[in-house]
Amino acid sequence: MTPKVKTFLERGFSTIILLGLLGGTVWWNDAVGYAILVCVLCNLTTYEWFNMLRERKEESSRTYSLIMGLVYPWLMAAGMLWSMSDSAESQSGAIVCSFVAEFDFFAVALGFLVFYVLGAFFLELRNMDYRGRSGAQALSSMGITVLSFIYPVWLFAFALCCLDDPSAIYTLLWLVLVTKMSDIWAYVSGVLLGGKFIKARFSPVVSPKKTWEGIIGSFIITSVCAWLLFFLAEGNTQLFTLSKTEFFCVLMPCIFILSVAGDLAGSLIKRGLAVKDSGSLLPGIGGIFDLIDSPAFTVSFFAAVLVIL
Repeated sequence: MTPKVKTFLERGFSTIILLGLLGGTVWWNDAVGYAILVCVLCNLTTYEWFNMLRERKEESSRTYSLIMGLVYPWLMAAGMLWSMSDSAESQSGAIVCSFVAEFDFFAVALGFLVFYVLGAFFLELRNMDYRGRSGAQALSSMGITVLSFIYPVWLFAFALCCLDDPSAIYTLLWLVLVTKMSDIWAYVSGVLLGGKFIKARFSPVVSPKKTWEGIIGSFIITSVCAWLLFFLAEGNTQLFTLSKTEFFCVLMPCIFILSVAGDLAGSLIKRGLAVKDSGSLLPGIGGIFDLIDSPAFTVSFFAAVLVIL
């Protein structure tokens, strides 16, 4: 078995695992199941960040980012689920806490990030005054501490913003699946056609194995698969307000560009930390960090669009 075939089979196996998780969530058909899946993925990614920083002995407040990263998704999920239950009680005439009943996911998410950044600054001030850390070390540590929370955990946790809307949940599940398909088809297209027509690499420094043929082939195949899934989910998603022209000319290019950018962002971090994979939980892919790096971009973008529109 050649290394390329082995890698393809490993990635295929990991993709089946992802499909199983998404399928299980759809089968469960409950906001709690969806929330648990998102929170577990966020927690595993947070732990992988902590391990990468510890192994590389990077200057950062990694324990702080670990604790906050573990707590944050469950806090947001609890707030959304509690507000949903209290909303149902208020409709039945019960008296409920107005703060919980009016839980604003986006306001709380932004507020938590503000407090997180302030806390990171206070820790670095202490490190400079009492632990002998230089200004350059403190600045680098501050950047890593903030980044290790924002990407991909804080961004991916926006998948929890739609717990009260089954249609939006199905849409986000569709979005995650399409995002990961773009990664798989880019690899397949790159293996079959990479370098045969365009010698220049798509990302020669960050991800030198990515080819233009792989990117172009992935966009075509992923768009077709996304359209088929679009119809399989008929009546369950918010996508059917779009025309075919809007779907292919606006939505799919945005999703694909963000998928590629998210994947490259994950590669940039691993190159910066000099690690090949964030973990070894998923054969051929790495860790959970590698699983949600690109969905973190697409999911947060979709959530932002929901707010704007």
